[in-house]
Amino acid sequence: MKSPTYGTLTIAETVNNISTFIKSHPGDYKFIVGTDSQMYGNSVVFVTALIIHRIGKGAIYFYDKKWIRRKFGLADRMFAEAGYSIELASNLVDEINRQNCPFCDDISKLEIHIDVGQNGDTREVVNAVVGMVKGSGFNAKVKPDSYGASTVADKYTKHYR
Repeated sequence: MKSPTYGTLTIAETVNNISTFIKSHPGDYKFIVGTDSQMYGNSVVFVTALIIHRIGKGAIYFYDKKWIRRKFGLADRMFAEAGYSIELASNLVDEINRQNCPFCDDISKLEIHIDVGQNGDTREVVNAVVGMVKGSGFNAKVKPDSYGASTVADKYTKHYR
């Protein structure tokens, strides 16, 4: 994982930084994971963001970037985005449980933000992708409420180098 604040981190180091942040800034938090992707010729960059949102008071975030050298159709890309989000969310929950993070109580309300919506080209896969996320045990948010995917992750798909 990478962070503009902390640099390159393991998942364990990421959880340590989250714990320290929450401990030093008490409040209500949202844990959000979202993935966005961008096609570049015959390749796709996927960026998965982890946002720790202190409600009404700002946030910290981390991200992971993957390059896949093949073409994807739109539906396949949406399922891949959801898959990467589920993978990161699962790893995060596992590491929080492993570390017994006393400040990470809000993890049970983790949201996965999916870059699909009832309008536009992705409307045909909304129910299937939401079902995939919910079937994995996470809460799903779609457009226009999926800002984790559409803002933070999107920012790093444009900086592809």
